[in-house]
Amino acid sequence: MEQNARNRNWSRDGKTEARDKAWFLREVAPKLDAFPLSAIADATGLSLAACSRIRAGTRIPHPRHWEAFHTIVEYTRCESQT
Repeated sequence: MEQNARNRNWSRDGKTEARDKAWFLREVAPKLDAFPLSAIADATGLSLAACSRIRAGTRIPHPRHWEAFHTIVEYTRCESQT
């Protein structure tokens, strides 16, 4: 249960002030279908099973993982525009 301890100890520290559950569902979750589970797991450090549930929309990750999810979807979006 190391993940649970990390989640409890996590602090926003101003990193995601404007981000909430609605932001994740609107800006990140719909784009995850474009990525293989292994890429999502590598980017976030989460298990394949957790990434599968998140990509399927049955689970929302802890906010401490949102930046990693955002980075993967935004990096790929920027790559496709060049």
